[in-house]
Amino acid sequence: MLALALASALLVAACGGGDSGEDPQQVLQQTFSNPTPIQSGTFDLDLKLETSGGDNPGSFEAKLGGKFASQGPDQFPKFDIDASVKAESGSQSLSGTGGLTSTGDQAFVNFQGTDYAVPQPLYDEFTATYAQLQGQSGSSKSASLLKALGISPADWLTDLKNDGTDDVEGTKTIHISGSADVPKLVDDLKAIAQKAGSAVGNVNTQQLDQLSDVVQSGDIDVYSGEDDKLLRRFQIHAELKPPAGTPGAPDSLSVDLQLNFADVNKPETFTAPANVKPLGDLFQSLGLDPDQLGSALRGGLGTSGALPESGGSTTAPTDSGIQAYEQCLQQASGSDELQNCAEKLGQ
Repeated sequence: MLALALASALLVAACGGGDSGEDPQQVLQQTFSNPTPIQSGTFDLDLKLETSGGDNPGSFEAKLGGKFASQGPDQFPKFDIDASVKAESGSQSLSGTGGLTSTGDQAFVNFQGTDYAVPQPLYDEFTATYAQLQGQSGSSKSASLLKALGISPADWLTDLKNDGTDDVEGTKTIHISGSADVPKLVDDLKAIAQKAGSAVGNVNTQQLDQLSDVVQSGDIDVYSGEDDKLLRRFQIHAELKPPAGTPGAPDSLSVDLQLNFADVNKPETFTAPANVKPLGDLFQSLGLDPDQLGSALRGGLGTSGALPESGGSTTAPTDSGIQAYEQCLQQASGSDELQNCAEKLGQ
């Protein structure tokens, strides 16, 4: 879910101050290694891509935002998230809006302004699977993986500078700026890919070295709470240039990403939308088979998913089962082997 949300109301920054006096590297370490998790609040994520030159110059923008709240380490979280996309290239353009809501015992999908209710059995199946995967592995598993590999996102910045304090949605923050340390980032990405193995498709780690030539520049800004050192804003601006001779590639690509958090760890309420329609109506209007949805939520269509069938059980797997499951994912090759890994959780 961190990947869903991995998560907002517009963030307002104002009233810049002088240097707070704190060491910028220490602020980053405290922020990205903070033992206090962000369990609730609002967020907005804005991603913009713009190309110039090449065969099809254009732009793309995706926005994601809303509120969220954890229900506990092994429980599916509550959230109410809206999304929109807009793309333009030459005389062509597309746009769309949608959303997803989880009240803790129900889920709803919004598409182009209309709300649809997810069937209760399907929602129960998905949350049971979620609980199984979380289980005793804990919600901070990804952070533990980075720690085990000796990776810290704070090390992905260089030329650090403390730019003083800024007010972000009523919270006083420390603004740290720097440049992306692309070689360090590439090395860490290679370490993650090697650890993941075939579970992510056997990434050719040598190809990641090309990023050092593709990324021309990258400016990163981090806004951390002055008192609690919790992340309030993260933004990056990068300029990329595809390798020479790439067919149809643009001359350049600019990437702007901004993630804002507000009302951090404050109570949030979630209610079901009114006047909802059956989810099957949406599938029918799109010409899709509703029977495919359950399989898709388990990780893929048919039997290609890597997630287990829930069987209606929310019993957490054992430590040995989790270890066997992770080892199986690293060694699996092909969709059938990935699906078989789910059986390891029952050991």
